Amino acid sequence: MGFRPTSEAFPLLIVINPNAGRKTSREQLTKTIQPTLDNAGVPYRVIETTSKGFAQEYFRDNIRQIFIDLVQSLAGAASSGAVSAQQGDTEGETGTGEGTTTTAATAGPPEVELKIMVIGGDGTVHEVINGILQGIHGSSPSSGPPFVNDNFRPKIELSIIPAGTGNAIATSQGVTNSQAALHCFLAGKSVPLRLVQVSQRNNTSHANTTTTSTNSNGDNDSNSIQGAWKPVMYTAVVNSFGLHCATVFDAEGYRSFGNVRFKASALKNIAFLKQYPARVELFGPYQKYDRPSHQLIANTNTAITSSQHDQQQQQQQQQQQPSVTLPGPFTYLMLTKQPSLEPGFVPTPFANTSDEWLDILAVQNAGRGQILDILGDAVKEGLHVKRHDKVDYYKAKVVEIETPAQGRLCVDGEFLDIAAGPEGRVRFEVVSDPNIQLFHLSI
Repeated sequence: MGFRPTSEAFPLLIVINPNAGRKTSREQLTKTIQPTLDNAGVPYRVIETTSKGFAQEYFRDNIRQIFIDLVQSLAGAASSGAVSAQQGDTEGETGTGEGTTTTAATAGPPEVELKIMVIGGDGTVHEVINGILQGIHGSSPSSGPPFVNDNFRPKIELSIIPAGTGNAIATSQGVTNSQAALHCFLAGKSVPLRLVQVSQRNNTSHANTTTTSTNSNGDNDSNSIQGAWKPVMYTAVVNSFGLHCATVFDAEGYRSFGNVRFKASALKNIAFLKQYPARVELFGPYQKYDRPSHQLIANTNTAITSSQHDQQQQQQQQQQQPSVTLPGPFTYLMLTKQPSLEPGFVPTPFANTSDEWLDILAVQNAGRGQILDILGDAVKEGLHVKRHDKVDYYKAKVVEIETPAQGRLCVDGEFLDIAAGPEGRVRFEVVSDPNIQLFHLSI
């Protein structure tokens, strides 16, 4: 008999945000999603959000028990399979002492995989991810040791039904409706969903965020990332400063406009265009888009050393000294893992959901006409990168931003206030820790 697939042994968790986007989530659930899953014989459990932050709090408080239930469910399936295998061996004995070898008896423990379907937008996905990481790594000293380690490292597969105002993750995978998303889910294929860790200086207050800080090992002390940084949250979509951040921030006041609220907010901010002072620094290896050759060029400033000691010294120097400095001021600054933010709008065309790079789109000190042209070409398959001298495009693994006055960042739709100067510096880094990098995306 063997082990049953996780989807058969444990229900798919469906997280539905009824207030996302045009508020069509419930209709999609009842008319399309539930009938399809029922026909496919997939059991599921529906978790409906009731307010902003609900999904994050739910998974923070319940994810450990969910995994315990999942493991017990798999253990029960394995036990049932072993009994069936023993019965089959007895019935098939030939008197030679040789029995039939079964998958259940020899394969060992299966990969623990939790499947979650999100009917909502990128904000709901952001809440699910951060809630899970808070719950399994501990968001308070009383949470105990990290739940995930080398002996237990589950796979979390997210299937996203695009129902929000922003559906960047789904759109970047070519998924634009519930039917396409369901097809991806039932196909059973997935790719890693790489996260970006957002960190601040340890002595900086995070009063305007709803997440609780933990480092990559689940510790809550002040010593993380080389002793100077403390993770605030993890993002999977976009981090921005300048025009994009201001547009998302002001759009909150235009919710009655529906999905056009972002366009209305963008037009307002372009009409009263501002330049946003900041310094952005890239650390370690990077790539830069070369406009004459129309390709990304890797930096060649790093010498190749032979000894391990020299390599370690070189790595430390790279971490301490920036490879690239962008002085600003910035009209538009975006750091993202997704090529597209909405259908037709492709600000970072070389971004890859699953690679180890963070894509940086930087527009410094552009005028109103220039930014209109740049954004206009961004909806033409990313032509702004090829056409406009004001556009700088990089791939890097570590990025830091510092502002001379108090500033604001948009991180997956949330807003992070930052203090002026070095104390307010914010760091972005693509996650490599396998105990954090648990998420995969149905494709």
